Amino acid sequence: MVKIKGFLLTLATACMFGLGAVLGKMASSVLNPLLVTFLNFAVGGGLLLIFLLVRRIALFKHLERRDWLNLLLLVVFGTTLPACCVLYGLALTSAIKAGFLMQMQGISSVLFAVLFLRERLNWKQVGGMLLLLLGSLFVVMKTTQTSILSAFNLGDVLVILGAIGFGYAILPAKALTGKIDSLPLTVWKLLLSALMILPFLSFQPTAWPTYLPPFLLWLLPIYIISNFCIGYVTQQEGLKYLQAWESATTMQSTPIFSTLFAMLLLGDSLSPLQLVGGIIVLAGGCVIALGGANLSRKPLTRTSQVAPTGQEM
Repeated sequence: MVKIKGFLLTLATACMFGLGAVLGKMASSVLNPLLVTFLNFAVGGGLLLIFLLVRRIALFKHLERRDWLNLLLLVVFGTTLPACCVLYGLALTSAIKAGFLMQMQGISSVLFAVLFLRERLNWKQVGGMLLLLLGSLFVVMKTTQTSILSAFNLGDVLVILGAIGFGYAILPAKALTGKIDSLPLTVWKLLLSALMILPFLSFQPTAWPTYLPPFLLWLLPIYIISNFCIGYVTQQEGLKYLQAWESATTMQSTPIFSTLFAMLLLGDSLSPLQLVGGIIVLAGGCVIALGGANLSRKPLTRTSQVAPTGQEM
């Protein structure tokens, strides 16, 4: 039952993030992406902070120096920078392409585990990476008449960079499970990220619009609550019951939800080549995640007990 709870929580996260890819595309198309990111962090963190105060849940907890370092790494490299990249990228590419390109976080999770946990790649993980890269290429190309170089645009590159950051985030996030509850951790993550963005936003006076399209009055609240409140909390909560590779496996369903929501809300459609590429991407992502199952059975060596994780996956 514990595993089932973890899988359900992570599946809910995938659904929220899939919806977020579409809502983020709609919001960043009419507002400055940096402003959208700031509003997401500030309002989402504020709402969760109010909830903590009402429920009398402590925001502060004794953390060791290593834990504060993990929190800082999670905020900077696993939350703020990736979110900015993805939202800027969504303004320049389609939600369907972005949903599939986000699977690059599976590759980055494995590579960061190799770098920081001193783990070794196995043939399944290498094969999964190749499948994911091939499938992503098909999704970006859309048709066989499109050349590889012309298929990629700046938005695709930014989404990939954001995916790399989100893939890294699972390492410090996993290290913080058991050290701080999911709700307070999410509040810290969101509010600190908002504070990081605010100085840069102040140098862009034109980022604050004088007029808001009416649809943003319902879109932004749904986007903030679903993606940055519910999604972030359920993701961290699911890590309590799952190994990192199990969480990564479940998160491979994110493109399914982003595609469904893009078709419903944006009227997007998949070309035959994108459909084939999407299937390959999902297969490759699952192979990468499942190939990391051996990580949970390997004893942690002294050399791997370093930031940013401090514990095994």
